[in-house]
Amino acid sequence: MNDDIKSNNQAAEFNQSGFNLRALDNFIFDLDGVIWRGNTAIEGAVESVARLRAAGKRCFYCTNNSSRTQSDFATRLKAIGLEMEKQHVITSSSATALYLADQFKAPFSAYVIGGEGIVTALQSIGAQVFTGSEADGFPSDTTAVDCVVVGIDRAFTYDKLRLAQHFILKGAGFIATNRDATFPTENGVVPGAGSLVASVETASGVHPVEIGKPQPLMLQLALEQFHLPAATTVMVGDRLDTDIACAHRAGIPALLVTTGVTTMAVALEATGEYKPDAIFENLPAMCHAVLGD
Repeated sequence: MNDDIKSNNQAAEFNQSGFNLRALDNFIFDLDGVIWRGNTAIEGAVESVARLRAAGKRCFYCTNNSSRTQSDFATRLKAIGLEMEKQHVITSSSATALYLADQFKAPFSAYVIGGEGIVTALQSIGAQVFTGSEADGFPSDTTAVDCVVVGIDRAFTYDKLRLAQHFILKGAGFIATNRDATFPTENGVVPGAGSLVASVETASGVHPVEIGKPQPLMLQLALEQFHLPAATTVMVGDRLDTDIACAHRAGIPALLVTTGVTTMAVALEATGEYKPDAIFENLPAMCHAVLGD
């Protein structure tokens, strides 16, 4: 038996007791390492999603990326051949907005360390959003905010850190879009939102509410928003420590594809909440197992 066939057989057998792939109706896909890699669609990914949708399956997308808007992601997905509504892209920013809409009555105010994705998401629910620092003329001595939201901010400064600390110590809530310490780029690994969150946490001494993966809140909000039954909804990802753990914490099964950061060998050794319910080499293999054609 060659290695490819052996891997496929292992993947087919690696199901937890009672797990039925063909009973799945709703698929939530991670993006990086599952749908695309960098600026390029992963081979077979677009066709696999199209086949699932043609079979009546509902498809959604979930990303910890907070810097871009849902519209940005919808446009990018359309460019590779995946037409969909922007609401079907769940970002850590859009999930943060859903969470805050439930916690505060509009209009509420937020100080944001982050990019357009967060600002747009919060403004869409009627929040008054403050950005920048005192160096930009920010009147911190006369401004009070209900919460501080921290995501990825490529213009992060000490002054922004000091403002975030100031508001949190005055009683503002502290929300982190995600705690990814780093993220990959075409030029190598760079600091992620988690690096900024850690600095604000250290300065304020306050632990944030965490929205993104691996915490379950983002998926729980998606299940509620789209009325998705947990028993027939699955997360499809490439990372054990974020995608797979998040799904299991949210009470739904998780499938892993090895087109991203996790190899088949590593996935087969995973235990506990990091253990996928099934492993596939790619989305076409997963699609075949689900549809049986």
